[in-house]
Amino acid sequence: MGYPEKWLRGAIEAATNCRTFPVQAPENAVTPYVVYQRTATSRERTLTNNAFVPIASFSVWIYSDTYAAGKELSERVRVAVDNFKGEADGVTIERVFLADEADGDLVDFAGEGKPTYTVALQFEIRFREV
Repeated sequence: MGYPEKWLRGAIEAATNCRTFPVQAPENAVTPYVVYQRTATSRERTLTNNAFVPIASFSVWIYSDTYAAGKELSERVRVAVDNFKGEADGVTIERVFLADEADGDLVDFAGEGKPTYTVALQFEIRFREV
């Protein structure tokens, strides 16, 4: 059975050519990079069973050395992921939509002496479980 995380990671990496990590990047990760995480899953129920078409919510964070670079990468992710539907990596994705997009806080990694810029994207992915 496929799952949307595999597709999402591949789509982000293909669009940005950046290393992409689930949940958290390693301490030694070099910018730019992307982190994604499933933040919620909603499963509809019928009177007889699970409808098997959950909607998964994902947060995607882009880390970059400049504000402009972060915006460029976030736009690439948006174009690659938003409105996708089809078969990919063993999962049927019925629809994807961008739910929110915002500038994130500056991050000051210890010892670097310069800020890292962040952009946060929120996606909703409806997919088939079986």
